[in-house]
Amino acid sequence: MKANKGAPYRGRLFFVLVVLVPLLSPVQSGNAQSAARPNIVVVMADDHAQWALGAYGLNQIDTPNIDWLADQGVLFENAMSPAPVCSPARASFYTGKMPSQHGVHDFLGESSEFDADWLSGEKLLSERLVDEGYRTGLFGKWHATTDSKAPQPGFNRWLSYDSLRAGWENQYLHSGTVNFSSDGEPLQYTGVQARFLTEEAIRFIDDPSPKPFFISLNFTEPHAPFVGLPERLVTRYRPIANDIVKAGGTSDMADRGSATTTPADHVEQLAQYLAAVSLIDDQVGRMLDALQGRQLLDDTLLVYTSDHGLLVGQYGLYGKTNATNPANFYEETVRIPLIVHAPGDRFRPSQARSELVDLMDLHATVIDYATGGRVSESEYGPGRSIRKLLEGERNTDWRTVQFSERGNARMVTDGRWKLVRSYPRDPQARPTDRWYDLAHPFGERHTAEAPRQPLRDRLITELERFFAKYETPGHTGRRIWDQPPPNARYRRDMEFTEQRK
Repeated sequence: MKANKGAPYRGRLFFVLVVLVPLLSPVQSGNAQSAARPNIVVVMADDHAQWALGAYGLNQIDTPNIDWLADQGVLFENAMSPAPVCSPARASFYTGKMPSQHGVHDFLGESSEFDADWLSGEKLLSERLVDEGYRTGLFGKWHATTDSKAPQPGFNRWLSYDSLRAGWENQYLHSGTVNFSSDGEPLQYTGVQARFLTEEAIRFIDDPSPKPFFISLNFTEPHAPFVGLPERLVTRYRPIANDIVKAGGTSDMADRGSATTTPADHVEQLAQYLAAVSLIDDQVGRMLDALQGRQLLDDTLLVYTSDHGLLVGQYGLYGKTNATNPANFYEETVRIPLIVHAPGDRFRPSQARSELVDLMDLHATVIDYATGGRVSESEYGPGRSIRKLLEGERNTDWRTVQFSERGNARMVTDGRWKLVRSYPRDPQARPTDRWYDLAHPFGERHTAEAPRQPLRDRLITELERFFAKYETPGHTGRRIWDQPPPNARYRRDMEFTEQRK
């Protein structure tokens, strides 16, 4: 069936704007509940790097709505992705676990050859929220398992993509005709899909129900292809794109070919990428207006985030962790925006927090609010609720290092020093360590000499101890070769890395 802008249609979208809204609105008279159990809206962008946002210091970009959210809410300066690839990062948000626990380590193709029953046996965040009495909806990108068409457990409303109808690239069209799955049934929409997803998420808010709601709103912007964004937005950035990230640059990490190096039309592609961020900002503004107009904004926990960052010319590279071989964990790749507006009298607005946080902490935070504070720390993963930070607590007991992983490579950083450890196929062989001094003028352009022995030992110990606790034998990245490949490209990457040794 064909859907136009005004069609009655609901969906679910994943772009991390977590909005926890207690349904006390007179517009929704049947939705009364206490502020201890607010509604939740999570907006998650795709490939939106922390560096590409006004609230994080990019003055040339036009993002007034997200910047307003940061000014009125809480900006987390050191938010990072647990896995800088879309599928594992999203799987980590929905399960609350590291990739070495849930088993998704790379981009999942949507054809049957890559279907290995991913996340089998895992209990999703949506299921946990249903258990707490929430009605749940996903709008937009899913991609944490192989098939986006089939509604996932715990979601009452499902508006994702029917990728096999027109190829997986179809879901990334910023404008044009996109094939969706509406509760498992095919549906086409022609227009700017980000607007459609926002409209359907708002329709879900208006559905009469006595239950609080959880919305996972997931935009595919600003993911490639860097074409087809509204011209009214792209025009702003063409004159200044090369001033934001100039062409040129290099590092001692090998690229994966011409598709991962700065293209000849860098200015146009970067302008399109920045325009995609502004398009998302438009949608955040529409959601803010919808909540305020329904008298829900002050009762809403609102979180904006992304699955991971992106290189758009930095170091002469385009892409994320798989832009290089072996995988990189550059700051531009790992760092994500995380901006939260919370409900309740204890929420302290206009904060900037320096704690190291990630998507699994966001998972735990949603659980914390959904359970009325009954559960604030994960029993199955490393996530810890940031609720007390939102309330302004002067925390002295937060972790001082952050972790990330991709396949057989793992990262630990304390904000100054970063260790990337890659494990060989032979379990008896020694791992390869790459050290980076983030305070060096060259940053991560080159590896550094290892720090002094006590600090070196501490970071290695922290890394090994963390993953000894948060990995399972059948899913650990240390044995990535023994697992079904997420896709053929990843298998080739591993073989290529082995051949170079």
